[in-house]
Amino acid sequence: MTAQSRAYRQFIEDTGDMIDEHGLPHMAGRVVGALLVCVPSHRSLDELADVLQASKGSISMATQLLLRLGMIERISVPGERRHYYRLLPDVWSRLFAQRDDHTEQHRRIARQGLELLRGESVEAKERLLEMLVFFDFIVEELPGFTERWRARRDTLMTERMNEYR
Repeated sequence: MTAQSRAYRQFIEDTGDMIDEHGLPHMAGRVVGALLVCVPSHRSLDELADVLQASKGSISMATQLLLRLGMIERISVPGERRHYYRLLPDVWSRLFAQRDDHTEQHRRIARQGLELLRGESVEAKERLLEMLVFFDFIVEELPGFTERWRARRDTLMTERMNEYR
């Protein structure tokens, strides 16, 4: 095994570990890792199974989860009978934008908890108040964050592309 091959495998494992730390299965992270560094930018189920040295069943479960989460897409290539998977364009900002639902869930839970503690001391409510205030802040800041990202994306991409040529 070459040094580049070992580095490639390590990158895939590191990506699997990172995704695993965010609560997704390790195999889903390995699929993401493989799709981040593959050339061309898509892989079939068979190719992923070969690269990841894993069963097609476990790869299929991981790709189905990633499809549901909106991280990857399944594509067809003209003249090919099989389907391929690739990361969705702008996947990271899409995932960040999906946090709106999670943010609202956190705010709703915080308000519900504060209602339960109505009449209790401020100290009893402090954890819930911090939770609510934090997610209120996120709601205020997120639109501006997204606008700033869209305005700077192309410039930042060009800068990094030049750095990693």
